[in-house]
Amino acid sequence: MTWGKTSLRWLFPGMRVKRFAALSALGLVLLLVGVGVWFSGRGVAPIHDLARLFEGYGVSPAVAGGVILVIGLLLLIGGIRAMNRSVLSAITDPDRVAELVYQRRRLEAGPKIVALGGGTGLSRVLSGLKHHTAHTTAVVAATDDGGSTGRLRVDFGLPAVGDLVDCMAALAEAERMPELMQYRFQKGSGLKGHTFGNLFLVALYELTGDFAEAARQANRMLNLLGSVWPSTPDAATLVADLSGGREVWGECALRASQGRVERVRLDPAEVSVMPEVAEAIRSADLVVLGPGSLYTSVIASFLPPAVQAAIRESPVPLVYVANIMTEPGETDGYDAFDHVAAVERHLGRRPDVVLVHTEPIPEPVRARYAEEGRFPVAFDPDPFRAKGVRVITGDFREAGPLAQHDPEKVVGALVGLLK
Repeated sequence: MTWGKTSLRWLFPGMRVKRFAALSALGLVLLLVGVGVWFSGRGVAPIHDLARLFEGYGVSPAVAGGVILVIGLLLLIGGIRAMNRSVLSAITDPDRVAELVYQRRRLEAGPKIVALGGGTGLSRVLSGLKHHTAHTTAVVAATDDGGSTGRLRVDFGLPAVGDLVDCMAALAEAERMPELMQYRFQKGSGLKGHTFGNLFLVALYELTGDFAEAARQANRMLNLLGSVWPSTPDAATLVADLSGGREVWGECALRASQGRVERVRLDPAEVSVMPEVAEAIRSADLVVLGPGSLYTSVIASFLPPAVQAAIRESPVPLVYVANIMTEPGETDGYDAFDHVAAVERHLGRRPDVVLVHTEPIPEPVRARYAEEGRFPVAFDPDPFRAKGVRVITGDFREAGPLAQHDPEKVVGALVGLLK
């Protein structure tokens, strides 16, 4: 019954389909008539009479039938094409359909990659992955408590939304959607400092009353080339245990602290995990950690026990993308292997492959970062060799004034592992 009602809608006025459907029907009739005339209408009296009529004018049934068949075929194809263009014009540019379908089919044949982390590093890798596969799953740390996100956490009691929004923007396919999601209001009482994407996700949370469902609806509405999920839909705080027995609560406090981080954890420790996260990890072809802040992005993304268990049990390669520069309050004095050791200490599994930037960083860039207390992450191959960890070295930095990863270079190395 529902199918019948839906079909009848094509006959409604203004659909701009009926005329083309009639043209196609006429073409089909002529095509069948042409075939019948070609064979002199054997077994079909009206067609046989028509064939005899053509013969009376000195035209053989084969020639007459062939002409009618070609005319019918042209009308059939023309009608179908015009009908398709009429329907597609209500949705997208018909001239781009073939290109869009090809791109989508190519991406749907791509590998299943799960990337965990947060912040700018993860979103940049996602922006590169969406050109290679439609099966990217981002698992994003949801413990940030600074800026717009921090204010919204206090007001609404929900997990951090900022990094989630950045990753959704990175995987968005619609034109200008990334720009819209990351637009930050510059004025307005209560609005200034907030991004549109943050408010969008909070609005969905208010409408659904469930952060997990809000994330699901956001994924559907934005038509992402992949999916983006919080590592936990529960509001949790990142707690750091520092050397000397000190305890620091919150990401902002951790970044401002002085002292070596011994361990980070969530409060509460037992948090829920969306089933989509565990399923994505179980079915992945590759699991990637980072790049991003070691403790507040990368490790924070897999602290929920169910996420850790899924990664430990996964048989596929685990790749860690090491930071290019150290971060004050988190990784002061860390070399590349210190990063890997911290990941293993918290995860219970050592990365199988590590990507390390080893090319020299231009002096102006180094000087700029040195003013912030940030220095290139040193690399010594010996401890990696001793632990049997494969290291891929090279130039992973994006050209320009910043020491940040180039999405295409990193993604090229990741896709190369699968080949």
